[in-house]
Amino acid sequence: MNDTTQPTDFVFLDAPPGTPVATGDEAIQRLCDRAIEKLAAFYGINDVDGALKEVASVSGPRRPTWSYFKNKNKFGFLYGILTNSPDQNMRSDYASKLYWTLGTASLPAPGTNEEKRCLDLLYSRFIYPFKQHGTGSSNSTPHESLPSTPGGSSTALASNALNPGQGNFRSALLKRDKVCLFCWGHRQLDAAHLIAQKGGVPVTLVIQDLLDRAGLDSTYRVQNGVLLCKACHGEFDALRRYFDVEDGRLVAKVVNLTHPNPDDEDYIDAVGVIQDTRYGKFRRNAYFASRTVVVDENELPSHFAVYFADDDVSKHPNRTAVSFHKAACLIWKLAGAGDDDDDDFTDGGGSVDGVLARVSDKLRSLEADNEGSYGTLRGLDDGE
Repeated sequence: MNDTTQPTDFVFLDAPPGTPVATGDEAIQRLCDRAIEKLAAFYGINDVDGALKEVASVSGPRRPTWSYFKNKNKFGFLYGILTNSPDQNMRSDYASKLYWTLGTASLPAPGTNEEKRCLDLLYSRFIYPFKQHGTGSSNSTPHESLPSTPGGSSTALASNALNPGQGNFRSALLKRDKVCLFCWGHRQLDAAHLIAQKGGVPVTLVIQDLLDRAGLDSTYRVQNGVLLCKACHGEFDALRRYFDVEDGRLVAKVVNLTHPNPDDEDYIDAVGVIQDTRYGKFRRNAYFASRTVVVDENELPSHFAVYFADDDVSKHPNRTAVSFHKAACLIWKLAGAGDDDDDDFTDGGGSVDGVLARVSDKLRSLEADNEGSYGTLRGLDDGE
């Protein structure tokens, strides 16, 4: 007879009563450093930087099948959470939980069921709301060619502001962005979500918390979306491209899967694809003539300027949602899990959705409460 009993959810330990709460950047950094020391000892890591470089040098699995992850991959995943959490409150909370949990028998050893449940819980919080597995994407409406009204309906943004939904999400993004924000392509455009639109009770709890933190009331708000071509959307959902904020403005970036090696051939090729496409449009069409292809040709050739057809910054991507997606990219990179290999396996514990169903009650308690006309684009044949 098969045992159908579900394993208990993992519970992090909080600091003992009376322990001072880390506040301020320096205190939080010290707490994170102590937690990283505990992590390194737990996984037998003597050289942190060397371990991260080694993880980045080989392909790793993309799914959270922890039996396929070496200790260095799992260390990189948890290290990434401590170094890339989107805000200081989250960073302090997880550093404290990991520090005190690793100091007890609550997490007895690598490879145990307790460790797997701990990793499942963190994956469901930091990665799953932003990443897609396999074919199809619940992070977008289906891609298609542009409608007969280029750039979306004139009332799309107003409609989305009043009652955001799947019906006006894409048309609002077409009106605001007009072209792919990465490569400036105008064919097969997707309405991509920053915080994903996914079904299921446990996922909904996580996503609702993320939306609350971002000050959004729906995943279909135009501020939670970006317009991307099919190719760029695939890279975005695979956590290999993201948006960042520099000097007060959005820039688009490619994840360097090495740690870091700016001369990595795959990274240079990925950046070059965007550069070449943008330069081609810049030279061939007046619509792009006033745009800057990259932020700085000499210093930042991989940082791409982001432009919006609608200048109303209140409708632009929500900066907190942008930071969540960026964090997911950088955390998953540090797990060595950014490649395409070994993507079709399961870990005996069921699907990712099944794993999430077992941790739904713990999700909330996991953290402390603390330009120009678009008509010039319509007849282009850029060889895309």
